Amino acid sequence: MLPLYLQSKLKSLGIDSLEELQKYDYFLIFQWLRGIYPSTGFRVLFDLYCLIHNQPFNTLDPEIKAHLKLTYKSLPPHFTPLPKDEIEKFMQIAVAIARESDNEIPIGAIVVKDGEVIGRGNNQTIASNDITAHAEIVAIRDASKNLGNYRLDDCDLYVTIEPCLMCSGAIINSRIRRVIFGALEPKTGAVTSQYTVFNNININKHTEAIGPIDNDLYSFSLKAFLKQKR
Repeated sequence: MLPLYLQSKLKSLGIDSLEELQKYDYFLIFQWLRGIYPSTGFRVLFDLYCLIHNQPFNTLDPEIKAHLKLTYKSLPPHFTPLPKDEIEKFMQIAVAIARESDNEIPIGAIVVKDGEVIGRGNNQTIASNDITAHAEIVAIRDASKNLGNYRLDDCDLYVTIEPCLMCSGAIINSRIRRVIFGALEPKTGAVTSQYTVFNNININKHTEAIGPIDNDLYSFSLKAFLKQKR
């Protein structure tokens, strides 16, 4: 039986029973709840642990509580899951922007806040003679201009291809909440392929990385472009 104080919170995640709760990792649930309810305290983590392990409440040793806290603080961020149809919707917009590239590597990016696209960009390094004008950075610049703020808190960035090290740094420093990418970039990708910069827990503001969404689908335009250039 779920405790009353947790029932409404868990229901916001679509979890209505102990059986459903036990399908998940308790750290993940705790991260999701903190994303929705920032004031959520560690008591919730301890109770989730007890629920999932069929252990009575208020019976955890201080050592276990300390270990749970330490483990939680070492984890990369996970915010409330995005609906699949929402991801597909915004990824398709990024794909359309990628196709607007003229003689540039076809990568498209958008910044989304509260369900609205507030920044968009494709690669413009050749057109602008600017090596920093990657799609992600162009989209971040556009979003910052539109918001009148260099900090993009509560914004998500969708990009067709895994960001490089430079773009990943810009994403982190702009305080973007999530980066969702379509396909891997095996040679320069900084999310999983060559580096894992979003797993750095020593920075003040964390960005969650989601992807690859569909490696074959979102790498098609890039592969076709590179094949044409050879």
